Amino acid sequence: MAELYMCRICKLHYTKKELADACFAWCSTHDSCKLDIASQSVEAGAARKAK
Repeated sequence: MAELYMCRICKLHYTKKELADACFAWCSTHDSCKLDIASQSVEAGAARKAK
């Protein structure tokens, strides 16, 4: 299994550190998740597969 990186604020997981860092930067600045970033999370991918 690939290493996962987690946003320390919203707790979403990413396969790329850059995405987790971008998510953290957005969450800490805006107190929300950005759909463009969150849609690339492991959780979003699992939800798409479950459909």
